[in-house]
Amino acid sequence: MHNANVSIHVEDLGQVKKKLSITIPTDVVKKEFKAAYASLRTSASIPGFRKGATPMSILKNRFSAKVEEDVKVRLIETSYPQALQEKRLVPVIQPKIDVMSPLTENDPFSYAVTVEVNPEFDVDGYRGMALKKQPADVMEMDIEDAITRLREERADYQDAIRPAKADDAVVVDFEGFLDGEPVKNGKAAGYAIIIGQKTVLPGFDDALIGASAGENREFTLTIPENYSEGKLAGKAVLFKVNVKDVKEKIVPALDDEFAKDLGCENVAQLREKAASEIKKVKENMEKERLKNVVLDRLLEAHKFDAPDALVKKYVALNLNKVMEDMKRGAIAQADRQLSPDELTTKYTNLSIRQVREDILLDAIAAKESVKITKDQLDGALAHLGAMRGASVDEIAGRLEREGTLPVVVDGLKHEKVFDIIFETAKYE
Repeated sequence: MHNANVSIHVEDLGQVKKKLSITIPTDVVKKEFKAAYASLRTSASIPGFRKGATPMSILKNRFSAKVEEDVKVRLIETSYPQALQEKRLVPVIQPKIDVMSPLTENDPFSYAVTVEVNPEFDVDGYRGMALKKQPADVMEMDIEDAITRLREERADYQDAIRPAKADDAVVVDFEGFLDGEPVKNGKAAGYAIIIGQKTVLPGFDDALIGASAGENREFTLTIPENYSEGKLAGKAVLFKVNVKDVKEKIVPALDDEFAKDLGCENVAQLREKAASEIKKVKENMEKERLKNVVLDRLLEAHKFDAPDALVKKYVALNLNKVMEDMKRGAIAQADRQLSPDELTTKYTNLSIRQVREDILLDAIAAKESVKITKDQLDGALAHLGAMRGASVDEIAGRLEREGTLPVVVDGLKHEKVFDIIFETAKYE
């Protein structure tokens, strides 16, 4: 239904918020009611009447509420897209109806809806930016640190006939008690703790220093206030521990055999490979730093609002990730001491920044007519699939089901935008 008689009025409520007031004339309303009842008459099964022969009065008496709802939905579904098209509005998220007049067959039907749209602005200043690139030099210390990490990652643990010390792996059975009663989920057998990594409760590592295999130890620890088991937070818990094994870390020697295990012919080639990988990492880090420099400048030069609906969506996604990380015990150090309100404030501010960045990059992509080819998308999906152990088709199907395929496409577009910015930049 595209009807020139539909009245559409737009009221500006701000840079990114518009109120649409839509009125559908009586003749269109009548036509929709007539069509709805005609359809109902052919399908309704009423005792005593043949299909298609039920009197209109009976249909109206029995089905008026359903017909009104169907007509209302139909009128909105057809007039709303017409209003958006005529006023050239693209909502960032599906809005809800604000107000609606009663629907009757012999009167116009009106409703109003507030839509949030991306701000309109002319983006410029991104070509020919003056940038200062920091060198991605690889130092001898960088190579030594990388090789040390490789050796540490491949360390083995062997039984030690001595008391435990820092860096040892201590295998224990333990149980916690609060006021003489066993703590729920406070018991474990064959639990390996590497002294110094502080992966258990604060103080647990230290309490095992000097312990020997076969030894029993008891110690009391105060549970941190931010502990996930709220009933234990701040309480003193007695731990009874039986030390099963003490194992010392044996780091492999740096020789050609070690290099061969890592796919290199000798130590010299291993060092070359490490230097190459470090250079890539440093170059990527420098690229990310420059991206932030570019975004800071462009956001400062282009003042526009972030639509609330998008900010709320981003906040929900960010906080959901924080909650998932908490469940896995992988919460960022900076978030550990924050209250729920402080977390919300932090991630609201972050989300506003992310929304404004995306709007800015989308505007440049549109101005530069950036397009992503199927080969480029397949390449990105193949990379994602390799990380998740899935084929291109599997990862594409999963992203489509999750509704996140457009996010991947947008990410590729944004990378092309940065390519344009960096290729045209004037480096000091």
